[in-house]
Amino acid sequence: MWMLAKTKSNQEHRAKINLINQGFMCYLPLLNTKKHVKNTWMDIKETMFSGYLFIKFAENIKNLHKVNNTFGVNKLLINKDTGMPYTINEKDMDAIEEIVKFNNNNQFTTGDNVIVNKGKLSKFAGIFLEKCSKYRAKLLINIINNNQEVIVNIKDIQKVY
Repeated sequence: MWMLAKTKSNQEHRAKINLINQGFMCYLPLLNTKKHVKNTWMDIKETMFSGYLFIKFAENIKNLHKVNNTFGVNKLLINKDTGMPYTINEKDMDAIEEIVKFNNNNQFTTGDNVIVNKGKLSKFAGIFLEKCSKYRAKLLINIINNNQEVIVNIKDIQKVY
C-alpha cells in the first residue's frame, strides 16, 4: 500500500533521505528534462509531482506518526471523513513508474512533437520522423510555411508534451 506525503517547498529530496533513514520505503519520480539556463540548454532532473512523495507502508501501520515529524515533510495526506491516509494501489504506482522509465529512456516514436534545443535550429518545433543512426534523428520542421526534413543530433531534441 502506497501513501502520499506533502513535502515542504523544494524539500522532496531531503524528506526522502530522512524517511529512508527511519526505515520507510520511498519513491520520488524524477523526469529528465532540458531547460534553457543562462543561454545554454542543461540536462536536469525534475520531480514529476512537485511537492509530493510516495511512501510504502506494510499492512500494520505503526509508525504513521513519524512521517509528519520528519524534516522536509509537511504532512501525510489524510481523508478527513475516515481519518485514514489516502492510499494508492500498486497498479497506479506501476503506471507512474512506466511513465518515468519511458521518459528517461528518451524513446521517440514517429509523430512525436519535439523541440530542437541546440545549434542553428535552436527553439524550432518539429515532428520526429525516424532515428537515422545511434546519434542522429530526422525531423520535419516548418520553416517559412515550407516543411523541411532535417537531421539533427538526437541529444539536441526534447519531446514536447
